[in-house]
Amino acid sequence: MIRRLNRLDFGNVGLAMLTGAGVSMGFIQLLAGSLEQVANVSVQVMAVRTTTLVAPVLISLLLLLRDGPLMIRLGARYARRRANRLRQVWRQQAGGLIFSALAQLPYLLAAALMAAMLTRPELDSLDELRFLVGNLDPLLLGLSLFKTALFTGLTLWIALDQGARAHRRDLLPTAGLSRAISISLAAVLVLDLGWALLITPLIAERGLVP
Repeated sequence: MIRRLNRLDFGNVGLAMLTGAGVSMGFIQLLAGSLEQVANVSVQVMAVRTTTLVAPVLISLLLLLRDGPLMIRLGARYARRRANRLRQVWRQQAGGLIFSALAQLPYLLAAALMAAMLTRPELDSLDELRFLVGNLDPLLLGLSLFKTALFTGLTLWIALDQGARAHRRDLLPTAGLSRAISISLAAVLVLDLGWALLITPLIAERGLVP
């Protein structure tokens, strides 16, 4: 079970790449309709940067959908033991799962870059790709990595906790999984919104965001 939780399989990488490409293309189509006068390459840059910002939410939820049932069963296994045992299990699993989430981020962003380059081409392909990569500043990538780790650790804890609660209340594991998905979705969206409203403006005021 531990190996399964920590594994970065090709299926999940493929799903992350499809998600990144789909989100990037969706943003391009949305922006292109309302920004007719803006150069295609500028629309591509906005789409890729926006995909980078939402990537932590997408990756954490993809991992929850993949490994949620295993997390629920793992939480249920230690439900009757002392309270700090669940925290120990979280610490044992968090490192591998967070590493798996962080490893998916480059694939998602690579797919977003390729989708942006192919959807509305304007420059030579190689020049356009270099330009798009150059607009992914290190701070934006660093914040995306940090949020990915934070959201993944949070969804792991929620799933373990809901698995333990479902076991104590004699509920089916599917009930715990359903609650874990709902709570995780609400939690990461609220945190992401709070980040956008509170943290991002502070960073921008200090001149750290170009």
